[in-house]
Amino acid sequence: MLAANKSNDEICEYIGAKSLRFLSIEGLYKAIGFEKRNETYPQLTDHYFTGEYPVKLVDELGDNKITQLSLLSTGSNN
Repeated sequence: MLAANKSNDEICEYIGAKSLRFLSIEGLYKAIGFEKRNETYPQLTDHYFTGEYPVKLVDELGDNKITQLSLLSTGSNN
């Protein structure tokens, strides 16, 4: 949360550290005992860091169908 609004130097000052470094995703996997990250099916829910979600969206309607999704509920009276 600190990293969202602060630079590395500001975080160091805030937590009283002399320096600060971040692990790469591969480094994270190695640090917890995996040889490497499985690119197809990651072993961890790392999508918060990578933006890659392990479940791919699938269009079950086929290529010839055009639809529009809506977040509005038609069943609500509000």
